[in-house]
Amino acid sequence: MALSYNFVTFLIVFLLSISVTLTSVKSDLIDDICSKTLKKAVCLSALRADPRSKGANLEGLATISIDLSQKKAKSTHDLVSTLLKQATDPNLKTRYSSCLENYNDTINDLGELSGFLKSKDYESLNIHASAASDGPSTCDDNFSGPPTESPQLKNASDNLQGLISIILVVSNQLKGMLNA
Repeated sequence: MALSYNFVTFLIVFLLSISVTLTSVKSDLIDDICSKTLKKAVCLSALRADPRSKGANLEGLATISIDLSQKKAKSTHDLVSTLLKQATDPNLKTRYSSCLENYNDTINDLGELSGFLKSKDYESLNIHASAASDGPSTCDDNFSGPPTESPQLKNASDNLQGLISIILVVSNQLKGMLNA
């Protein structure tokens, strides 16, 4: 009886330690990726909030960040469209119109990323993710002088750039694994 009790205790402790190790490895992967992004807090918040991140490998994290980036780009495009409709200042109208074009380009670039990931073309994944990040950045640059950028748009742009930077970090790591 004592032998089976010790064995059961050992087995429980062993299984718990494996579970903790696997959880910390996946958590370490997210921490490692996010520590290299432009917006670590955005990265950590986005990946930890998504249930698909639990147990995800690099390709899984790339898929998640592509999905999140596409959703954010579309919602930010919608925000810019609303701001354009509400704008009365001709300078703002011009800037928001330019931003709509920037976000259209970003949405198009992000739409291509899943195919590159599936085909393991990590170089193209990286190049097109980098191009996608140009849209929000260029839109922000439109507001270098008065009138200023809407705080809501600036926040959405920062979040999108943070999400896209996850794709860039992951694609660089995936490229490194291929070349190793």
